[in-house]
Amino acid sequence: MMTMNRFLLAFLLVAISFTTAEAQLTPSSDKADFRVVAGQDMYVPGESFRLLFEVKFDEGWHSQSHTPTLKTLVPTVLTVTSADGISFGRVVYPPDILETFEFSKEPLATYKGVVYLGVTGAIPKQLAPGRYAARAALQIQACDDKSCLPPSTMELDVPIVVAEAGAAITSANGEIYTANAGLFETGQAPGSTGGMDNIRGYVESRGLFFTLLIIFIGGLALNLTPCVYPLIPITISYFGGREKSSRGMLISNALFYLLGMAVMYSALGVIAALTGGLFGAMLQNWIVITLIACVMIGLALSMFGVWEIRLPAFLAEIGGKNREGLFGAFMMGLTAGIIAAPCVGPFVLGLLTFVGEKGDPALGFVMFFTLATGLGAPLMFLAIFSGSISMLPRSGVWMIWVRQVFGFVLVGMALYFMEPMIPEAVYPVIFGAFIVMAGLFLGWMSKQTAPGAAFRVIRYGVGAIAVAAGVFVIVLSQSPEAPSVNWEKITATSLKKAIASGNPVIIDFTADWCLPCKELEHYTFNDPKVVELSSGFVTLRADLTISGDDQAEAMKSRFGVVGVPTILFLGRGGEEREDLRFVGFVDAGVFLDKMKKALD
Repeated sequence: MMTMNRFLLAFLLVAISFTTAEAQLTPSSDKADFRVVAGQDMYVPGESFRLLFEVKFDEGWHSQSHTPTLKTLVPTVLTVTSADGISFGRVVYPPDILETFEFSKEPLATYKGVVYLGVTGAIPKQLAPGRYAARAALQIQACDDKSCLPPSTMELDVPIVVAEAGAAITSANGEIYTANAGLFETGQAPGSTGGMDNIRGYVESRGLFFTLLIIFIGGLALNLTPCVYPLIPITISYFGGREKSSRGMLISNALFYLLGMAVMYSALGVIAALTGGLFGAMLQNWIVITLIACVMIGLALSMFGVWEIRLPAFLAEIGGKNREGLFGAFMMGLTAGIIAAPCVGPFVLGLLTFVGEKGDPALGFVMFFTLATGLGAPLMFLAIFSGSISMLPRSGVWMIWVRQVFGFVLVGMALYFMEPMIPEAVYPVIFGAFIVMAGLFLGWMSKQTAPGAAFRVIRYGVGAIAVAAGVFVIVLSQSPEAPSVNWEKITATSLKKAIASGNPVIIDFTADWCLPCKELEHYTFNDPKVVELSSGFVTLRADLTISGDDQAEAMKSRFGVVGVPTILFLGRGGEEREDLRFVGFVDAGVFLDKMKKALD
């Protein structure tokens, strides 16, 4: 009997080990089906198209999302490549599902059931009709409730048929494409199209020229956003007080200033659109912030007479003496382009999405160059006007004092951009002390004088105002803070808990380098009525000031956030209220109205 029992035990151990080994050798690809879902049978040269890929998981199995909650888990990644000049833009992923499993206490972001991933392609105009093939590769790691299988890469050929001129195009899989239309607009389905459909409509109905005109007007409208405010004193500081500038030189320098801004702004826009990155995300990097501050300090030192910005000698010889200073103006414009980058709104978000969908870097550069030209046009005229200060009568030593004023403005802007790197409690004291020091120097310590009482009155007045403002900033920083919305840091766990509470949820995507974010903080979230009504919500915040916060980045990707500030509302069941989402600053009245709609 004992021999039989030993035999049965050995048999069970062998069977268990065999089963375990077989499970370990089972690839993730055995637990999911992967196929392409074409929207039409042929594609027209010179036009863009959309492709959906279907992933169907076996019952009880799932994969990690494109942005896994845990770093140790393998993300779901789709890659589409092609030869023959056919290009593909960024891949868009479906919204993930948060679930808790036995092998993880923390909720994980997953895909399960049937999900669709999307990508936009573009056919070159010169591509000859015929049959071509792209290659799609899907990396997944399949898991059940207890464990995960080894990751696999599933590959398939994607047939691309380029139609002849005048050929009839037949649509296919219309229901699937209609159900997932929002996937291409916001990076998740369902979603609102924002301003992208308007841009597409302009291109299709009015042509590219009229569309660029609309984009230029949109760039002009960006001058009404808070992100442009710092560019005003920077422009005045750089161009004002030039004592030896003719009208022609001022115009030339202003044009190169505009050109530098347009080049940088359009490059940032195209990169953001084609990679899906946050517009203005360069300001998340402390190296970029430090570089901008150093440029401001360098320009300030030139205002104090430490050095003078000149075109390199070999370029000056090529361009002639009348070109002196163009290089400095162009570099100043590049810096201004970075500063203006966080200025986004529904129109810019629509343009970003449209360029990303087209997958055409040249078209993207032209569109964002046009947008930046509209943004910089008023600043160019401001530069010309600022330079006219040097043409005022009786130009003398008092102009050196004016340059010193501009120098302190530039140092102040450098401190402003260093704010994310300085402790919040210390920054107001440092900034206030700087203003007091600038006031004392300009009012009483500067040795620059001029005949007559007018200059002394201006000098003492500027000094007194600056000292008073600095003291006010220091005192204000020490006073108790006004009540504000109580924000909780967003994580996968806090979001799941918020949804489970049954209360509506407000999610604020913000950054310290974002001026509209600060306006929201000081003028909207501090409003007593907003604070009172916020008690009926769960309020979560994703801080995107410094890159590297995995939770914030995952939420940015999950909700398709392209610019800050972005505020979105979730209903009591956890679904997003797309009609209430907004980008940019709104006053307390508008925000209260959105809060009431969310509560209803």
